[in-house]
Amino acid sequence: MQELRLGELSLKKSKSKASIKTIVLVGQPNCGKSTLFNALSDIKVSTANFAGTTVEYKDSLINIYGQSVYIIDLPGIYSLTPSEPAEYATFNYLLNNNIDLIINVIDSTLITKSLELTIELSQLGIPIVIALNMNDEAQNKGIEIDNELLSRFFGGIPVVKISALFRKGMTELLNSIYTQLFTEPTKPVQILFSKPIEDALAKFSGIVEISFSKSIHNRFFLIKALENEDIIKNFVRTNNQDLYLEIKRNLSKQFGLSVFEIFTNERNILSTKISQQVTKHNPQPLVPFIEKIDLLFLRPSTGYFFAIIFFVLYFTLIFIFGGLLSEILEKPLGNLSILIEPLKTTTQLGWFVADGLIQGLLGAIGIVLPYFLPLLFLTAILEESGYMARIAYLMDVVFHQIGLHGKSVASFIMGFGCTVPAVFATRIIENRRDRLLASILINFIPCSARLTVIFALTTALTGPIWTIVIFFFILLAIASTAKILSWFLPKPTGLIMEIPPLRIPSIQIVFKKTYFKLLEFFKIAFPFLLLGSVILAILEYLNFHYFVNSLLSPLIQNILGLPKELGTALVFGFLRKELAVFMIARSFGTTDLHLLPMTITQVLTFIVFVVFYLPCISTTAVFWKEFGWKHLLLTITIGLTMSIISALFFRFALTTFL
Repeated sequence: MQELRLGELSLKKSKSKASIKTIVLVGQPNCGKSTLFNALSDIKVSTANFAGTTVEYKDSLINIYGQSVYIIDLPGIYSLTPSEPAEYATFNYLLNNNIDLIINVIDSTLITKSLELTIELSQLGIPIVIALNMNDEAQNKGIEIDNELLSRFFGGIPVVKISALFRKGMTELLNSIYTQLFTEPTKPVQILFSKPIEDALAKFSGIVEISFSKSIHNRFFLIKALENEDIIKNFVRTNNQDLYLEIKRNLSKQFGLSVFEIFTNERNILSTKISQQVTKHNPQPLVPFIEKIDLLFLRPSTGYFFAIIFFVLYFTLIFIFGGLLSEILEKPLGNLSILIEPLKTTTQLGWFVADGLIQGLLGAIGIVLPYFLPLLFLTAILEESGYMARIAYLMDVVFHQIGLHGKSVASFIMGFGCTVPAVFATRIIENRRDRLLASILINFIPCSARLTVIFALTTALTGPIWTIVIFFFILLAIASTAKILSWFLPKPTGLIMEIPPLRIPSIQIVFKKTYFKLLEFFKIAFPFLLLGSVILAILEYLNFHYFVNSLLSPLIQNILGLPKELGTALVFGFLRKELAVFMIARSFGTTDLHLLPMTITQVLTFIVFVVFYLPCISTTAVFWKEFGWKHLLLTITIGLTMSIISALFFRFALTTFL
C-alpha cells in the first residue's frame, strides 16, 4: 500500500463509495489547490503555476485517522456565477453531488479578493474549512492574518494557516477536517448584505418555489435567481413573474447598477471590510530580493532578454545532458544483442521477435529517454517557479500581433510538454474563434516527443546550431499560419490572467513531478516503443515493410528526396512521435544514430516534416472528442500542407546553399 507519512494520513483502497465522506477543494485559480491535493493524496495532478491550469477535477481515496475519505480537486473558480467552462464544471459539481465538506483554499497574499468566493460558498450551507495557503509568502510580505477572528466572521468554522508546498500546517488541517466530518461539524453563518438587498430577498422568497433534493441553503438559490436566473432555472420556479421583475428593477434603480453588478459589488464590500479587520500589515523597510528579480522578468525592456537567455539555456542543457546520458547508456545496452545470437540458427521468426524487443529497449532507453528525462526535469522547474506565467505575460503583446488570444500562451507553453493536455487547456479560452485557432497551432508546437526527435537527430548528425535554426523556423511557421488564419476571423480579445508570486521551486516537488511524468512515459510510451519495434521486426521477416515503403515512396523519395526506408518510420510516428526517431535507426539496421546514411539536408527535411505532418494518435482522439471530426480534418489538412511546404523549403534551400 502506498503511504504518505503525514500524521495518520495514508492512501487506501477499500469500502464502497456510497458510504464514504466526500471533501472538495474549492478556490480561485492559482491558490494552490492542486499542490494541497498532492500533499494530502500523494497523487500527482497538474500544478503548473499559472491561472486556469486545472480543467478537469481529480479525486483520490485517502484515510484520515482511520476513516476513509474521498478528496476531490475541483477546477479553479472566481465566482459561483460561472462564465467559463472550468467554472461551470465546479458549479455543477457543487450542486449535483453529495458533498460533506468544502475546503476553501485561499491565497493568503490575496485575501480580500479570495474572500468574495468564501462568502458565496458560505451561502451553500455546507460545512467549510478555510485553508489559508501560502502563509509563508504572506509573512515574507509583512501580511499577518488573524485566523481566529476570521473564523468568528463565518460562525466559528475552522480557519487553518498552511503552506501546502512545504507541507506546513498539515496536521492542524487534518484535525479540522476530521472534526468537521466526524465529530462536531460547523456550518458557516449567512453573512447579510445591506438592508435594501435583504429586503428584496425577503420579498422574493414569498413568490418562489425551490425544488432541490440536496442539503443546500435556500438563500443561495434566492440570490442566484436574482443575480443570474439562467444558471439555476431548473431548481427555482417564480409564481409571480411581474413581481420578480419589479424587485429587480427596484434594486437596479436604488443602486444605479445591474442586479449582477449589485451582488458582485456587495461581496467586494463585505470581503474588503472583513479583510481589513483580520489583516495586519507589518512595515517592510526593504523590497525582498526575489521581488527585485521579478521586476526584471516582468518589464518588457528586460523581460524579453531574460526569456531568450532562459530558452537558450533550457535547450542547451537538454542537448548536453541528453548527449551524456546517451553515451553512458550506449555500451551496456549494446551488449544485449549478443544474448540472442543462438536464435539465428534455430528459429528465424523467434530471432526477429527477440531482436525487435531488444532494439525497442535500445531505442526507448538509449535514444528517447536520455533527452526526455532532462526535458521533464527542466520543465518542472519552469512550472513550479512561476516563470511560465511571466513568459505568458510577456508574449501576450507578441501573440496579438499575429492574431492569437493572449490566453493561448499558457496552452502553447504546456504544448512543449504534451499536446494532449495543451488541447484540454484551451478550455480556459472563452471565445470559440480563439480556442479553435489556438488548438490548430498547438499541433505545431514541438512537444516532448517531437523535441526528442529534434535533439536526438541533430545531436547525432548535424550539430546544435541546426537545432536553433529549426526552432526559429517553427516559430516563423506558427506566426505565419496564425496571421493567415486570423485574416478570416475576428480580432482576438485581451488577456486576463493572474501573475503568481515568483518562488524558488521545491526540489522535492520537481523530482516528484519528474518521477510521475517518467512513470507515465514507461506506462504509455514505452509499450508503444517495444510493440512498434516488434511489429516492424515481424514486418521485416515478412518483407511487408517493403510494401509500406513502396506505397509512400512517391512522397518520401520523389517529392521530399528522402530515403524510401523512412516510410515505416513516419507510419509509426503517427502512433508516438518518439517512435519516428527510433524506427529510423531500426529501418537502417543500426542502433547508432551517428551511422545513419543520411545527409544534413535529408535529416533537416525529415525533422521539419515530422514536426508538422500529423498529430499523434492520442492527440487525434482528443481533437475528435473536443472539437469534432470537421475541425480534426481541418487541422490535419493544415498540418500536412505545412509539413510538405516546410520540407520542400528546407530541401531546396539547403541543396542550393550547402
